[in-house]
Amino acid sequence: MKTYLKYVFTGAVVLIAATLMLYKYRDYVDNPWTRDGQVCAQVVQIASRVTGPIVNLPIKDNQLVKGGDLLFEIDPRTFQAAVNQSQAELRSAKVRALNAKEEAQRAERIRIRNPGAMSKQELETKQNNQREAEASVLKFEAELEQAKLNLEFTLVKAPVDGYVTNLNLRLGSQAVAEKPALALVDINSFWIHGFFRENAIGNIKKGDRAIVTLMTYPDTPLEGWVDSLGWGIAQDDGSTGYNLLPNISPTFEWIRLAQRIPVRIHLGDVSEEIDLRVGTTCSVLVMTETSGSGKEKAAVAVPRALQ
Repeated sequence: MKTYLKYVFTGAVVLIAATLMLYKYRDYVDNPWTRDGQVCAQVVQIASRVTGPIVNLPIKDNQLVKGGDLLFEIDPRTFQAAVNQSQAELRSAKVRALNAKEEAQRAERIRIRNPGAMSKQELETKQNNQREAEASVLKFEAELEQAKLNLEFTLVKAPVDGYVTNLNLRLGSQAVAEKPALALVDINSFWIHGFFRENAIGNIKKGDRAIVTLMTYPDTPLEGWVDSLGWGIAQDDGSTGYNLLPNISPTFEWIRLAQRIPVRIHLGDVSEEIDLRVGTTCSVLVMTETSGSGKEKAAVAVPRALQ
């Protein structure tokens, strides 16, 4: 009898424990979730518009900068000289245009007073010279504007608020036009990519609530919602192989691996105590049928066993 009661008691304890565990993990049984999540952000490649040596580098690696802050400065002397030269050429062009205009007007007056004193062809030639000189002024004005822009481009500034990443520049380094010199992680563009198995995304809808648990902060879940689901993934089968023949991987009929589909998660307010870093991993739980429902429930971090 005692043995029987012992078995009953043990079974009851196991049943209660299983019930409590199932209750605790209910959200992860009823809703799709994945450990395969990743923090993403827009990374801006900073490239100069002109070429020259760097003479001012006020930033450090991993530094936070604001939009408009100076990142580095290229030696401006060559470009200032180009501006000065363009200004001088423009002044000369304006003088030539003024002289050509006065000559054309003088020829026109002579032609009116005495048609025989100047042929029509000579008058047209002077008028064409005036038009050519005026066009030259427009050309030198454009060249001056370009020279001023190049001088302005020697100051390379941050286009967005972000973190300087992988800074390898030094004073005296040669910045090359249109060649990325450093990367800037836009702090206002973070999102989460959760890679879900294809057999788990059928009920995921845009706007569904999502709970993100960063591996860096396992006890601090983040709120978010589904922004979109990926519409395609790359396939190896069919790609060109040896002798331009298609590569086809062997398959086993009794084994079908579910493909991973990227689900983009937009984050809500993130505490200042949490630092998001591009490429770090996380777990993502999507609570289906919550799009537009207005359901409010405290976010709970993914259990340690599932992280």
